[in-house]
Formats: sequence, C-alpha cells, structure tokens
Amino acid sequence: MADDKQYTFRCTVCGYEVTIDEPELPEDYVCPVCGVGPELFELVEED
Repeated sequence: MADDKQYTFRCTVCGYEVTIDEPELPEDYVCPVCGVGPELFELVEED
C-alpha cells in the first residue's frame, strides 16, 4: 500500500492542481489552464 503515494502539484501562476503518483512532474508537462511548464509548479505538502 505504501507504493500508492500520491503527489499533488500546484501551479504557482494560476493555482491549478494536478495529482500524480510520481514525486516530480514530467519535463514536458504543461499546465492545461495557463500553459506554463513544470518548473512553475510546487509540490503541495500533505499532512
């Protein structure tokens, strides 16, 4: 079950959030709302 960790990233430009099962977004990821790349996303720390 520990392998099912989810990571949520938030776009620092528009606030869009995406949840994936990898600790980093793919290099070619593009925000579907504002079009920026993964370098402008931050990891949302879950409690």
